[in-house]
Amino acid sequence: MYSPFIAANKLGLGLQPGELGEIGKDPRGWLIGQLPKASRLPPRYEGLAHSSQLIEEGGKNYLERRNILGVKKFTNEVKQKLAAIQARESELLRMQANHRLAVAIESDTPFTERLVRFWSNHFSISATSNKPTIHYAGLAYENEAIRANMTGSFADMLIGVASHPVMLFYLDNTNSIGPNSPAGLQRNLGLNENYAREMLELHTLGVSGGYTQSDVIALAKMLTGWTVNLSAEYKALPNPSEAAGTFLYLQYAHEPGTQQLLGRSYSAPDWQQAVAAMRDLALHPSTATFIAEKLVRHFISDNPPASAVARLAKRFTETRGDLPSVHQALVEMDETWDPGWQKLKSPEDYVVSSIRALPGVPLSDGVLKVLNDSLASFNQMPFTAASPAGWPEQAEHWGGPDALIKRVEYINMVAGAVGRDFDARDLVAQILPENADLETAVRRSESKTQALTLLLASPQFQWRA
Repeated sequence: MYSPFIAANKLGLGLQPGELGEIGKDPRGWLIGQLPKASRLPPRYEGLAHSSQLIEEGGKNYLERRNILGVKKFTNEVKQKLAAIQARESELLRMQANHRLAVAIESDTPFTERLVRFWSNHFSISATSNKPTIHYAGLAYENEAIRANMTGSFADMLIGVASHPVMLFYLDNTNSIGPNSPAGLQRNLGLNENYAREMLELHTLGVSGGYTQSDVIALAKMLTGWTVNLSAEYKALPNPSEAAGTFLYLQYAHEPGTQQLLGRSYSAPDWQQAVAAMRDLALHPSTATFIAEKLVRHFISDNPPASAVARLAKRFTETRGDLPSVHQALVEMDETWDPGWQKLKSPEDYVVSSIRALPGVPLSDGVLKVLNDSLASFNQMPFTAASPAGWPEQAEHWGGPDALIKRVEYINMVAGAVGRDFDARDLVAQILPENADLETAVRRSESKTQALTLLLASPQFQWRA
């Protein structure tokens, strides 16, 4: 009943040749055994800069660019300085994209890596927002706010995200000042409701979760004062004792008074007010259902079976949002192992699984750049989703005629580059369940390159079942 192909292809990142033996006769145990390792930092990420350093660098480059653009004469020297800044930013983005792609391809815990990316998309940030912080620190945010909280509770992750500088910059909370706070009264500044609205609609309750505009305003007031310590070269440090580029709570910017959210009163006079509200939001019944539905839609079907959603929401509620328990419940559900429920791979998953199926392909910077160029053509480069809602899950978004043509072009490129090095007749049984029609087509191919193209472009490979 518990197919190793479903374990690796539906819940993981795609089978690697030889991995069937490792999964063995206990596919569920193979998946559940990965959960304690979910917060482990992959070796490729060790030594990468902390987000605070990257935010500091981004601030300096922002200042440098602004000063350059302030000159009266746009000389060749000015153009060269701007080009140098752009080159530094592009190199950092390229490095992050390469590392992130390689981690997925190399992962020996593909289920938990999928989960990290699910939650990263749930708490999505985007470099398309024209905010340099995200260009610099997107990957650091994923590791520090998402991966680091994978073995804790949903509330822990929610608070970790809310206090991370990248999210505070992305959803404009650094500019949110309590209207009646000392800072608000002195500067005539006010609320920015953006983050509060997205926290309710996208991160916790869901759009139909029962909140009102009054709740948005109340939560926004509780989040005032949650900001980022900026460097002395970018802006005078509000609190020199805190490291630049880190979370900072400013009491003088916090809206005073008790706030009412979803019928509850929150009266703490400082940052603990928002923390208490987030802990309650994390345990709300609407949050349990919303999160369960998203997990089932991501892993099982675009049309989540109600039975699976109810079972997962129940586990979420019973364990007070304990993420390892919720993730284990996903593994234990019968719907997960039903091959009738299928999912089209996203472009990122398709690229990752195609290279995982080809052992020995060198993950050099050049190869990773080519693969990321393909992701760019699919419009799914990391940290570039069009909105805070993140990447869509439905096949209708990724499976249109133009998108499918791009998939064939991508596989033609891969097969053309390495097809002669692999025998698809041997690979097919190692990465996909038995399928006589596909095996016959691969066997009758005129060349190794054509056989590999047929295998990796087949519906059986493109869909998770």
